[in-house]
Amino acid sequence: MSARAGETPHPPSTPEFGYVTPGGTTHEYPASDGVAVTKFSVGPFDNNVYVVRDTGSGDALIIDGATDAARILREVEGLRVLAIVETHGHPDHVQALPDLVSALGVPVYAHPGDAARMPVETKPLRDGQTIVVGGTEIDVMHTPGHTPGSTSFRAGPFLFSGDTLFPAGPGGTDGTAQFRQVMQSLDRLFGLSDETRICPGHGLDSTLGRERPYVETWRARGW
Repeated sequence: MSARAGETPHPPSTPEFGYVTPGGTTHEYPASDGVAVTKFSVGPFDNNVYVVRDTGSGDALIIDGATDAARILREVEGLRVLAIVETHGHPDHVQALPDLVSALGVPVYAHPGDAARMPVETKPLRDGQTIVVGGTEIDVMHTPGHTPGSTSFRAGPFLFSGDTLFPAGPGGTDGTAQFRQVMQSLDRLFGLSDETRICPGHGLDSTLGRERPYVETWRARGW
């Protein structure tokens, strides 16, 4: 989305903000606190897929089995993938799951609020749960609004927000009640430190500090 007056200026399309393109080069973030993360984009909706790896063990987690299973599988070659976790159940975020499960034999985790949308059997995610990948702890945060089961994941300085939070505002919602709900979820996310990197389900990254001054602008505009 483009920025209008009073809204967050959109980040530039540079490596600093995790710029990737569908089918293009993988972006690797500097490792931090034993957490290594790669990001790449797949499919016609420019879906971001993230691989979170513990640098000590090589254990890994896939965030969002969006589409292009072959690309995702190439990205995890040589790693011990423990599971796939889903930020939410919209079709563009789940299409690769059947092929990934068949190839990797790993469980898929999703919040029960979106479980019915998944094309494979899932195990439930719950708010406050901690997923351990090697020596890395990943915090599960239920952040509804975009969908009932939308979930964000925090691993060290990284916040994987799915379609709940983007640069320049929250993801789309279906009506006033859902918008209020997503803003409540954002209020919770903005309880994290300014240095936290927002890694969304599509497009460029940002940080909570960069976006924080605009939260009330988003709330007032109502979308």
